Amino acid sequence: MKRAFFQGLTAVAIATAAFSLETPVSQAQIQVGASTPIVSNAGTLNRNNDHFLEVTVNGDMPLERLKVVCVTFHELSGVEVVDAETGEDIPFAFNAGFEEFTITFSDSLEAGKTVRIIMKDSRVRGRLGGLTVPYQVFATYPSIGENIPIGTAVISIPEVTGR
Repeated sequence: MKRAFFQGLTAVAIATAAFSLETPVSQAQIQVGASTPIVSNAGTLNRNNDHFLEVTVNGDMPLERLKVVCVTFHELSGVEVVDAETGEDIPFAFNAGFEEFTITFSDSLEAGKTVRIIMKDSRVRGRLGGLTVPYQVFATYPSIGENIPIGTAVISIPEVTGR
């Protein structure tokens, strides 16, 4: 009985080895030293009237463009982009679409830079409080040219009475 069991086990091992030799194995192409920017901070300013998110640039590739998507019928009066550390304005072009906007930097951002995107007078369905607002953030690189998801900023704003 033991002999039949071991013969069966040997047959399964041989069949598995032969199958694994025929199955192609894909390998990921990892570029050493390169990584994407990340959403590093988010919150509110100006008594919850303005929402902000911060993006830190990592890796070797300069950041050319950010796309921010909010799928909760978001309204805002404008966008400001500043260096998160110094507060200096960062020049950019702005393009708004339905529930999204794109920021194209005049000069690509290098690694180590953290930018703060301030969404002025942010409202969701006309409300200021009692909300949780998710913002999906995508990056575009000159060498890749596509939107790469880099994170989601979730901002929770409590209902405020007596404003």
